[in-house]
Amino acid sequence: MQLYPRPERIFSDLEALGYGQVLPLPVDVLTRFDHLHYHGTEALNVAIAACKIKVQDRILEVGSGWGGCARYIANTTGATITAVELQADYDRVARELTARTDLSGSVEHVNADFLQLEIETGTFDHAVSWLALFHIPRRSEYLEKLHRSIRPGGKLFVEDLYMIKDPDGDEFEDFKQHLFPNSLVDEKGYFSSLEMAGFDVSMADDMTDDWTEFTGDRLKIFRDSREQYVSIHGVEGYEVIETFYSKMASYFSRGLVGGLRIAANRRT
Repeated sequence: MQLYPRPERIFSDLEALGYGQVLPLPVDVLTRFDHLHYHGTEALNVAIAACKIKVQDRILEVGSGWGGCARYIANTTGATITAVELQADYDRVARELTARTDLSGSVEHVNADFLQLEIETGTFDHAVSWLALFHIPRRSEYLEKLHRSIRPGGKLFVEDLYMIKDPDGDEFEDFKQHLFPNSLVDEKGYFSSLEMAGFDVSMADDMTDDWTEFTGDRLKIFRDSREQYVSIHGVEGYEVIETFYSKMASYFSRGLVGGLRIAANRRT
């Protein structure tokens, strides 16, 4: 799966701010670019509070992308993060960014298919994921693996998509190509699968209206800043991101997908 193209583009954004590829990077500069979910650090602060993440906690993140979430949590709380990312190119860039923020001792990057990754039972205090789990096939298998990975009493915090209705038949292939919905289920199925895997939901917010507005605003802002983006990334770079933003805004606005923010306790 190659959902997000050309991860090296983040270096161009940083260089435009005067941070060449060998310069140290403050985490608060990186957070402007290195989050692939919605609402940036605001969403991460919700997770930190919901899980009560503290110094020396061991956190598993599934689908870590550029590593922005892992670096922010480590830098903010003093926890240690194992950041698992499927795409080798994103993992490679994430490792470089983490080294430049001097957080390599707190963030361990792992390039792996989570379904194939060996994790001892109860290794982590908590597990987190943002807009990644619906991409992974074999839903019951990966939820059971998350359950085993967390110590008894630990939490799973997830922001994820759920299916509201199928796209029209002639759009379905396009939908799969842009979203990679390998385990996209409806809202009822989402909660029942967590229950069956051994989790008790303690917090559940439907984010659909919020994310519908967010993706629509994001698309408008991106289009309004076309000239600036093209000056850094070129026309083709702009068109790739604009297409993805447009598709996501459309899926939300037409009521195809919804969003959930969930915290769940690992049942003993």
